[in-house]
Amino acid sequence: MSESTTLSRSAPSLRRILGFSCYQGFIYAVFYMGANKAFALGGVAIERADLLATLFGMVAAFCVMTALPRLAGRVLASDAAIAACAAMLTAGAFAPRLSGSLDIAGAGLEAFLVGLPMAVLLVAWGRVLGLSSPRVAACEIFASTGIAAAACFIASFFGEGASVVLAAALPAASAGVLLVAGVGSAASQRGLESASRPGAFDERGGSGVAALSRRMLVGAVMFGLAAGLMETFRSNPGASSTPTLPATLLILSLFCAAALQSLRGGAEERSLGNTYRIAILVMMAGFLFTPALYESGVPGEAIVLAGCLGLMASFIALFIAVSVLRGIDSALAFCRGFGALYLGEAAGIAAGNVIDGFGANVAVQHGMLAFAGLAALIAYLFLFTESDFRALSAIVDAGSAEDAMHDAIVEQAGLSKREAEVLALALRGRTNERIAQELVVAKSTVDTHLRRIYSKAGVHSRQELIDYGENLVRSARPRG
Repeated sequence: MSESTTLSRSAPSLRRILGFSCYQGFIYAVFYMGANKAFALGGVAIERADLLATLFGMVAAFCVMTALPRLAGRVLASDAAIAACAAMLTAGAFAPRLSGSLDIAGAGLEAFLVGLPMAVLLVAWGRVLGLSSPRVAACEIFASTGIAAAACFIASFFGEGASVVLAAALPAASAGVLLVAGVGSAASQRGLESASRPGAFDERGGSGVAALSRRMLVGAVMFGLAAGLMETFRSNPGASSTPTLPATLLILSLFCAAALQSLRGGAEERSLGNTYRIAILVMMAGFLFTPALYESGVPGEAIVLAGCLGLMASFIALFIAVSVLRGIDSALAFCRGFGALYLGEAAGIAAGNVIDGFGANVAVQHGMLAFAGLAALIAYLFLFTESDFRALSAIVDAGSAEDAMHDAIVEQAGLSKREAEVLALALRGRTNERIAQELVVAKSTVDTHLRRIYSKAGVHSRQELIDYGENLVRSARPRG
């Protein structure tokens, strides 16, 4: 992997966008394209069995990485491990398409070949995205999701063969970008352990941040539950996994375009909250109009699923913001957050199968729909407050201001590429020892770079450097 680990914090990276879009596209191809595989349990057919097995594999992997952070760090730091995950996903893309049903061995193979490596690559992407500022990461996430949705929308018109090609090719492309980005070297020495970030704080205190993090995890479980119920809603073994997927992907791509416009617009303090609320609005509109749109070309469940997928993209951005608030590795935040989200989704699929067991008449289907809508509504009403959104948005805004300060100092003082990397970490509150660890250099080298930065900027301490940067940003603003 590349030695440099401090990624551009001031502007989205096309390379990261395309790489993460490959990962998102693989998820859509595996989860929602192709046929609904059933698992025979006695006389009952468990629907979406392949997806259920994949989710269990992912949750298990998240739990292991959270419990064994040092081991997880070594895996993420290994080029061979990232490449092996891509190879496993390519092999796993073909496994569930060999038959119309799954047995115990097939479900276990699905969990191992697809679920486990999907979790590892997602955590690796969490680390790469977390190295840029929260605002840049949010823009990259929604751009990636929109591109993946548009690509899969086009592929959906070419039959199941197109989804097989996507599922086989995308993991290698995504892993290739990870290897170029150097995901492991930034923190290979410390695994997924907590890392103090003195510049990140919550004015309500540590308990307030922890409470917000816990509520977000509960919210992720509830929204996952709603998504899992909708994924078994009116599904039939042997039929298409998601018959209305083209409409879902089209709506999702439009949602991502709206989210990007919000993030890049002037209403900075409301950007994260607006994105989250738009996704909820799309979901609830789908729940509300599903009965009325039953015979239409764009049924309500397509709208709901688009809202769910948009909400998952929103949660990725929120997980990164919370990792900054809590001062932890964004990879660890991904383990916890997506572990909760996918656990809820697996529970939703299981609950949907139980409800289907009582009969697939219209009343039962509408009852499942109401249950899913209620889960989403509870999560929205009770798990987030306006102050929560302000706190998360403040982190995004602070990251944006930090980027402007960094760029101004680099330009005005004429810093070298390595000095700019050291400056980025110094402005984030890293100690010299931490900077040395993250850049994989000696502490004396960091000391030398900082002395040169101070000399070029005409300052003598970090506080003077911050003041210098603030003055540069202030003087560059247009006067009213």
